[in-house]
Amino acid sequence: MRLGYLMPLTVEHIAAARRLGYDALEANVGWLDGPGMGELEQDLPAIKEALAEHSIAVTAVAIYGGAVEVPAEAAIAYYRRAMEAALALDCRVVAGMTGRDNALTIEENLPLFAERFDPIARMAGDLGVRIAFEPWPGRVTGYGPYRWTNMATCPALYDRLFDAVPRPALGIEYDASHYYWQGIDHLQVWRDYAERIYHVHAKDIIVDRALLKRCGVHGADWWRFVIPGLGVIDWPALFEAVKESGYAGDMVVEHEDRTYMGNRWNEGLTLGLKTLRPFV
Repeated sequence: MRLGYLMPLTVEHIAAARRLGYDALEANVGWLDGPGMGELEQDLPAIKEALAEHSIAVTAVAIYGGAVEVPAEAAIAYYRRAMEAALALDCRVVAGMTGRDNALTIEENLPLFAERFDPIARMAGDLGVRIAFEPWPGRVTGYGPYRWTNMATCPALYDRLFDAVPRPALGIEYDASHYYWQGIDHLQVWRDYAERIYHVHAKDIIVDRALLKRCGVHGADWWRFVIPGLGVIDWPALFEAVKESGYAGDMVVEHEDRTYMGNRWNEGLTLGLKTLRPFV
C-alpha cells in the first residue's frame, strides 16, 4: 500500500510530497465545470517528468461535481478524459461522485445515474480502470437549504447503485470519517464491501456530543474533520480489517483539518503520515 495525499498535481506539489516522505499523490483536478482537467492535460509532460524524478506515484485522479446534473454526453466525455489522464499517469483509479437531482427522489435519480454510469463503467472496464465513489453527501447539515451532491454515501444506497449498474468497474472510495458522522459502522462497511473498495481516504473526525444533544444531527458544527490520529477513528482496528480483506490499493490523506491550514498545512500532513506509516 502506498501512502499519499489529495492535492492538485503540479511539479511543486510532487516535490513537496517527496520532501514530506509520502509515496504518492491523488490528483485533484477539481469540479467538472472547472479548469483543472484541462490544466492537467496541458501539463502532463512536465508532471510525468517530475513524478519520475521524485519517485512519486499517482494513486487516483479525483474529479468532483455531480455527473447527474450535467447532460449524459458531457458526463461520459469528462469521465473518459479522466480515465485517459489516469492511464497516462500509470494509474488505474478515477474517484468521483454520482451527482443527484435535488428535485427528484432517489428512485427518480437512479435512471439518470444508470444513463451516465453504465457507459462510463463499461468504458472503464474496457480500459482496465476502476471508478471509486467517495461517500460525501454534499451540504446536508446546518438546517438547510440542503444540497445533495452524491448518492453513493452509505451501504443501503451502494446496493441500489450497484444494482442499477451491475458492473464491477464501479466501486467505493472508502472514508471512515464520512460514515462515522452519519452514524454508520465504518468497520462493517469495510467488511461488507471490501471487494468493491478501490481507493481509501484517510481522514479522522471529532464529535462535540454536548452540542449534538442540543442541535441534533441536522445542526452545524457538531463534528469536524481532523488529521488521522487526532480523532475518534480506531486506526488499528481499521487496518486490521484492511489486512484481513487483502486490500491491494492505496490510501491518501484528505487534509481538511482547519487547525492545520495555511502555514501549518505541512505540519498536518506530517502528523497524518506519522499515524499511518507504522501500519503499512
